Amino acid sequence: MLVQFSAANYRSVKDKATLSLLAGTDKEHEADLIDANGKKRLVPVVAVYGANSSGKSNILLAMQTMHDMITGPSAQLLKEKKLPHDPFMFSEPTQAMPTELEVIFYYNGVKYAYSFSYDARQILTEDLYHWPNGREALIFSRGKGRYEFRENAGEQAVLASRTPANRLYLVSSNEWNAPQTELAYKWFAEKLLPCNEQDTPDRTIAAIREPKQNPIRGRIIDELILADLGIADVGVTDGPEYGGRPNVLMAHKPEGGAMPISFQLPLEQESKGTRRFFSRIGPWIMALEKGGVLLVDEIESSLHPMMTRRLVEMMQNPEINKNHAQLIFTTHDAMLLDLSLLRRDQIWFTDKDPKTLATELFSLWDFSVRKGENVRKGYLQGRFGAIPFFGGG
Repeated sequence: MLVQFSAANYRSVKDKATLSLLAGTDKEHEADLIDANGKKRLVPVVAVYGANSSGKSNILLAMQTMHDMITGPSAQLLKEKKLPHDPFMFSEPTQAMPTELEVIFYYNGVKYAYSFSYDARQILTEDLYHWPNGREALIFSRGKGRYEFRENAGEQAVLASRTPANRLYLVSSNEWNAPQTELAYKWFAEKLLPCNEQDTPDRTIAAIREPKQNPIRGRIIDELILADLGIADVGVTDGPEYGGRPNVLMAHKPEGGAMPISFQLPLEQESKGTRRFFSRIGPWIMALEKGGVLLVDEIESSLHPMMTRRLVEMMQNPEINKNHAQLIFTTHDAMLLDLSLLRRDQIWFTDKDPKTLATELFSLWDFSVRKGENVRKGYLQGRFGAIPFFGGG
């Protein structure tokens, strides 16, 4: 479960920006909250609004970069290869300064805090703490070319000496099966789930290939049917005639016909909205099954507002979201700005400072909003900022 994420000097984010999933004192939708450890409550969903070019996507990209540097291609860079350093470019000093990323999360009931800073050539600092008995304890710390360990210092010092300057110790120590960092690494590998458009159809297809008794496959089929897309079933076939690519066939069955006939339609001939929902629903169900943290940019893209709301409601509903999955998404869909759906601490905004051109991140919680107030109207009227301003006469 994700508690909060922070980034500094990353793309349009200049100063430290923190996205928190800690619930405030608001009593609305209290039954939907996630119990982290009996004391801390977390929200299951966060929506980030903002004008185009305000930097809302960069908040998610920063999280995806962190994930990539731990479990993706950037985790396996050869020596001397450049890291994905993408600093704030509208200030000469920041162009040479490191990017800083930090995350706080729970895994198997234990709280962890992990952070690192880096430039194009090397990891500059790296720290991992945990709270195994409710008290803070250092697992390792890295800075100025030196390491500090609390357990098995001699063994870990050997692993540290094998860690290239452009690789995270969390990654290299896990490769050598160091038990001290194993669980923290697993959270990134198992729970943090960026939802990229280029790979989500493949993830849904992989689930469809599973045997019919597979619960994930069954839930995906059920959601496709419930979405009123006219789909009765989905199948996947392979063969040289498809150029080595899987051929997804959507079964459509007319209602009220004299014969129970279904017609097969290739996925590429379905509407853009159907294809987008198909891409979305696989990662959605997997996140719900794993209790993962799903990151989605522009959730409403090509989808009807009611379908988008359905995706959000699945994460909000504790009877569906039984494994404490969480969703962080960016959107322009003002229909979701509804206090009957989301709490004030679940609605966030990004705005660009006109003087520095830097992204500012803030929550609806920071504003005095009355119970039952029409926040959609207030947002569109510019009360909370984070909307485009059209100048001129």
